[in-house]
Amino acid sequence: MKYDKVTILGVAGCVLAFILLMYLAPRPQLPPPASNSDQQTTVLPDMTPPAGAAATAATDGTTPADPAAPADPAGAAAVAAPVVASPAGVPGAPRLWPDAAGVPLPLIRPGESVASIDSLGGGMTRVVLENYFQDKPRRGDAEPSSVVLGNHDAPFLALDASAAGLSFNGAQAENANGDVQLSRTSLDGRLTLTETWSADPDNSYQYRYTLRIRNLTDSAITLDGLLLEGGSLPPSISPDRKAGRGESSGGAAVSVQGEKHARMLGMKDLVKMSPVDRQQLLQTPVAWTAVHSKYFLFHIWQSSGLFAGVDAATAPSAHQEGVPTEQHGRYRLRLRLPAVELPPAGDQEWTFNAYAGPKNFKRLHALGNGVDTIMEMDRFFFFRPAWMGFLSRMLLEGMVWISGLFPPSIGYGMGVICLTLLVKLLFWPLTHKSTVSMRKMQALQPQLKELREKYKDDAQKMYRKQQELFKENKVSQLGGCLPMLLQIPVFFALFNTFRNAVELRHAGFLWAADLSLPDTLAFSPDFLPIRPFAILMGATMYWQQKMTPSADPNQAKMMNMMSLFFIVLFYGMPSALTLYMAVNYLLTIGQTVITRKMEKTSPVPAVAK
Repeated sequence: MKYDKVTILGVAGCVLAFILLMYLAPRPQLPPPASNSDQQTTVLPDMTPPAGAAATAATDGTTPADPAAPADPAGAAAVAAPVVASPAGVPGAPRLWPDAAGVPLPLIRPGESVASIDSLGGGMTRVVLENYFQDKPRRGDAEPSSVVLGNHDAPFLALDASAAGLSFNGAQAENANGDVQLSRTSLDGRLTLTETWSADPDNSYQYRYTLRIRNLTDSAITLDGLLLEGGSLPPSISPDRKAGRGESSGGAAVSVQGEKHARMLGMKDLVKMSPVDRQQLLQTPVAWTAVHSKYFLFHIWQSSGLFAGVDAATAPSAHQEGVPTEQHGRYRLRLRLPAVELPPAGDQEWTFNAYAGPKNFKRLHALGNGVDTIMEMDRFFFFRPAWMGFLSRMLLEGMVWISGLFPPSIGYGMGVICLTLLVKLLFWPLTHKSTVSMRKMQALQPQLKELREKYKDDAQKMYRKQQELFKENKVSQLGGCLPMLLQIPVFFALFNTFRNAVELRHAGFLWAADLSLPDTLAFSPDFLPIRPFAILMGATMYWQQKMTPSADPNQAKMMNMMSLFFIVLFYGMPSALTLYMAVNYLLTIGQTVITRKMEKTSPVPAVAK
C-alpha cells in the first residue's frame, strides 16, 4: 500500500491533535460552595478548647477552634456531630466534621510515622510519614517537610454516629502503653462508646481500631446507620508545573463481595455518580476499601465479616503533601456497619485493621485480599491477567535489588539500565534471528518487485511465487514481527512498574531529579519543557531505523514520522520509562552492528522463475 504526503500528514495531524486534546482537556471540578444564603445552617455546640489546646492543635497543623465562638451555656466541652451543611451542587454529599478542637494525642511508630488522634471527636486527623518528604531533600536545604496524610474534616478511623441518630458527650481521653483510648456517653445516657487506636507492632504502617458500644438500659436497642470514616485524599498534584506530575492514578477502590477485581472510582466517576448508584453502593456488602493518591493510601478491612456498604463521594478542597488542590477536590469513603441489636446491659465490639502509608507493592501484596490491584500492575491493554501482575512484580523486585548494588544517588537509574540490559539479553536469540530475517527480506526486494510486475494480473500466482522465493531463501515473513510481539508484555510490565513504583519517587539520575516524573530541565520554560531522555529516545529510534532502511520510500517516510510521534507520545511519561526506551534503542543499535559483523557471506538470493 502506498501513502501520499497528504495522507501521512493528515494521519499524523489527527493523532497529534488527539494527544493535545487529551492533555489539555479540563479536569472535572467540584462545583464551588454556594453562598451562605443557599446553604443550610445548623447551630453547632461550642467546641472551644481549654486554654492552650488551640495553640497545641495549631502547632500540629490542625485548625484550632474559633476563639470568638459563643460559649456553651453548660460549660461542657461537647463533641459536635458532623453536621456541617453539605456543599451546594453536590447532592447528598457527606457532611464534614467540624474543626478538631481537642489536643491531638500521638500514636507513634518510631522512625516510621506519627498519627494524631483528636482527643474530643476521635479519629486520625493526620498521619505524618517520617521517611517520605514533600520535596526531594537537597544539600544545604532546611530540614525537609514530611508527607502528611489526612484531614480534620474527614478523619481516618472515626465513627460517625449521627446517621444512627446518636450524639455523644465530651470524651475522656487516655494515652497508655502506646495506645489511645476515648470513652464517651450518649447525650440521652443510654449508651457508652469506647474507641481504641493502636499501632500494629509487627507490620509497618498498620493500625488497629477497636470500637465498643455498651447498652446501659434494661431494654434492647437497635443500632443502624453507623458509619466509619475510610479516609480522604486528593490526587497528587505537583506544585511545580515543570514536574508534570498532573492528576495521577489515585482514586477510591471498593472490593465488592463476589467481584474478582475491586471497583476503581476516579474523580470523574465520583463527581458524576448519580444518587441512585450511590445509594445502591451504600447497600452493597464490601470486603475492604482504599482511598489513594499516586503514592499513598488509606486502607480498611476486617479480619472476618463484611461491611454493609460504602458511601463513595468527593469532598471539598484541602491540602495534601503541601500542595493546594482546590480545583480537584478529594476522594472520600465512609463504610456502613451492619445493623446490630444490643441486648439489655449488653455490648457490641468491632475490630478493624487499617493501613496508612505508601503504596509499596510488596507491602500491599502481603496484606492479601487483592488490595495490591489498586496499583494496576496487572494492566495489559483492556485486560488484567494475573500473569501480568506477576511479571510486573518480578521486574519491580529485580530493579529494587539491582539498585541496592549502587550508590543511592544513581541506584535506581542504574537499576533501570541493568534491567533493560537483562531484558535485551533475554530476547537476544529472537532479535538476532529477526535481524537476519529482515536483512534477507531486504536482499529479496528486487526479486519481489520483479514478481509483482510480472504477475500483477494474477494475484494468486504472484503469491505462490513469492512463497516459493521465501522458502528457497529460508525467509520467514513473521520472523521480524515475532520478537516485537513477544516484547509487548514486557513493555507493559515495565510501564506498569515505572508508573506506580513509589521507590522511584524522588530517585534521581543524571539530570533527572525524579525518575517517577518527566526529566524536565530546571532552566526550561513552562511553555516548552526540555526533556532530554524523551528526545534521546526519539533520536536513537530514528538512528536505529536508518540502520535497517525500508525499500519502500513511502514506508521509510512513515517510519521517520514515527520517531517524532513517539517523542510526543512519551514526552509526559516518567523519565524511568523514557530512559528505558532510550537505552533499549541504543542496545538495539549495538546489536545490529554486532549481527552484521557476525554474518558470513550469504549466497546471492535465487531469482524466482
